[in-house]
Amino acid sequence: MKTNVKILIAGVGGQGIVYLTNLIAEAAVISGIPVCVSEIHGLSQRGGTVTAGIGLGEFNTGFTGKANVDFLIGLEPLETQRCTNFIHRQSVVIFGNNKILPHSVNAGQVQYPDTNSFTDYLNGQCKKVVYVDEFPAGINTIHHNVFFVGIASGINEFPLSVQSIEEAISRTVPEIQIRQTLNAFRMGYEYLINPQTV
Repeated sequence: MKTNVKILIAGVGGQGIVYLTNLIAEAAVISGIPVCVSEIHGLSQRGGTVTAGIGLGEFNTGFTGKANVDFLIGLEPLETQRCTNFIHRQSVVIFGNNKILPHSVNAGQVQYPDTNSFTDYLNGQCKKVVYVDEFPAGINTIHHNVFFVGIASGINEFPLSVQSIEEAISRTVPEIQIRQTLNAFRMGYEYLINPQTV
């Protein structure tokens, strides 16, 4: 398990990027790991492109540069593709089939990029790629962000333990949502172990 890690979260407004950033930061504090978060870049309004960087470990920052992100968590495929210049050969990329079509695609001006081709490209560019083609039944779209962190928590290089993230969820989610949020997180962890059983 690495203790000095850069994480980049990419998606669009409305997918819970701000919450996910705060959740990871809270889990780092619980774990006693120094954490620094960059400014949230992009439009926070629904549908706008949004990215957030998180630095975990001593003398690390949340600001990301070319080829220095260890974990790329993409909440939307096209926004994940926009961030490929930040990954390197040892990076882990986690993203899913949760397409939110931009105006240019809806207007018929361009085609949405082929996700399978993009996944094949990533497999040749970095250490590990986890692509969720179909989300488990029972997971609400608003919990996809936590589901992805569940996946990340099962990867050796991810510096935050399952226990620290579960405690962070309990601290940051309204009581009425804790059970559903924890369930989505645990399903993410199980998905990595056996994608066919969730």
